[in-house]
Amino acid sequence: MNEDHTAETGAPAPGSAGTMVGPWAPLSRPVFRLLWITGLTANVCSWMFEVAAAWTMTTAPGATPLLVALIQTAATAPVFLFALPSGALADIIDRRHYLIFSQVWVAVVSVAVGALSLAGVLAPGLLFVAAFLMGTGLIMRLPTFASLIQEVVPRNEIPAAVLLYGFALNASRAVGPVIAGAIVALGGTAYVFLMNGALSIAAVVFLIQWRREPSPPSNLPSERFMGAILVGIQFVRNTPALLAVLARGAVFSFFGMASLALLPVVARTQLNGGPTTYSLLVACFGIGALVLAMTVARIRKRFSRDQLVVAAWLLSAATSAMVGLSHDAYLVGIAMLCAGFAWMAAFGAFQVAAQLALPRWVGGRGLALVLMALWIGMACGGVSWGQLATKSSVSTSLLAAAVASLFGLLATLRLKLGGGAEEDLTPSPYWSEANLAAPIEPGQGPVLVAVEYQIDPARADEFLDLMRASRRMRLRNGAISWSIFRDVTNAGLFVEQFMDESWLAHLRHRERLTASELEIRNRKLALHVGENRPTVRYFIGADIPNEK
Repeated sequence: MNEDHTAETGAPAPGSAGTMVGPWAPLSRPVFRLLWITGLTANVCSWMFEVAAAWTMTTAPGATPLLVALIQTAATAPVFLFALPSGALADIIDRRHYLIFSQVWVAVVSVAVGALSLAGVLAPGLLFVAAFLMGTGLIMRLPTFASLIQEVVPRNEIPAAVLLYGFALNASRAVGPVIAGAIVALGGTAYVFLMNGALSIAAVVFLIQWRREPSPPSNLPSERFMGAILVGIQFVRNTPALLAVLARGAVFSFFGMASLALLPVVARTQLNGGPTTYSLLVACFGIGALVLAMTVARIRKRFSRDQLVVAAWLLSAATSAMVGLSHDAYLVGIAMLCAGFAWMAAFGAFQVAAQLALPRWVGGRGLALVLMALWIGMACGGVSWGQLATKSSVSTSLLAAAVASLFGLLATLRLKLGGGAEEDLTPSPYWSEANLAAPIEPGQGPVLVAVEYQIDPARADEFLDLMRASRRMRLRNGAISWSIFRDVTNAGLFVEQFMDESWLAHLRHRERLTASELEIRNRKLALHVGENRPTVRYFIGADIPNEK
């Protein structure tokens, strides 16, 4: 059988980010606007619950600072446990239904906790369980919302949409605690939980109004849960841009977390302030993020994503040093304004790079891994710089973070996020149907595919260099192994082999092929000098009967 293709046409090629658009352009699209409002509402709920839960714990009999701090641990633990499984579910099942389920989950937990609080039976153990369940609802939602961005806005609006999404996260961090504090002062924490439930139900109503466009048709069954997780990891491992996002994102958040983690102590000890001072400093961080959202379109015209991350990294290091050295609230406020700007610039660049490197079929899993890397960096950074501050001083810890951050920048500088000619992820399944000698069950396997190329020996090195891209293409689409062989009796005859787990996995492999991968295939064909097209052979695993 010869290698042939049946490329799909009709969809606009998303090969590049296209022309720049205004920072608010995605909000002009009804579906994105609805999802953005829903996400903002859901994020406000999360912060309201966290504040109310922490305050409830402080008033519980026998409460200690450790128990109060463990509320945050219980709320964030699901990120590390369930982020990737949640991303896999977002890719396997209907994302709209999954979002509705996550908000119903949050509503039920919130109302139950509110009822227990009103009844006076909300013990610390139950509060820990509730915080864990709320964190689970959060991690159901975050990768799903992020992966929906590429569905509801055109490719050239993805950077603006990602920044709006990040702005909603930061705005909710400021608004949620304020609302929760007002309700606690007026009626008590039980009503915060009940309000949280009501807002979650409102989010469900918003989502029910959304009529999601159907996914591209497929005759194949949905992926299995564990298989989907493994393929998601494999895709990221074989995509350099995503590996760069994971590494640079984790390192940036580790060092950048120092000023945020130690800000309450800075407000109390260095500035001799109280809760109001701390709240205003957090607000400065949010304002910095807002300033970036309003100016990012002009910034992106002048700087690439890699340049933007370097600038944000240097600014973040400078703000850590400034916060560590200053005893003036105004200067610390300016520093936190710059920190908010730097964080949103860097995190926006990481998210955009990930969005543009992920095809739709693996978006939830890829973005979940990015989310895990960022949160792991923040969690480890908060603990590390807090421990250093305990053993030395807050100023020493912040200055150490600032200096060490520069070494982290140098160590990751060679990892490029891209930003030039983006990979074209338009679906383009080009493999022709195999002429099967006998029917094959979907679960039969493994499947070995061998493609024979006749190459001019003078261009063998060029061909083998191209095989590096071919290897990455095969493996990230699900192949479990790949190899290239040279015929010792026929100069220039090469055989590319890759193996899929089963016939069904091979059919999925075909569906996942993109326009960029079609280009790689065409470049291989251009080097082929045989009279006919490269020959493709399919082999399936055979069982040896037991000896009698």
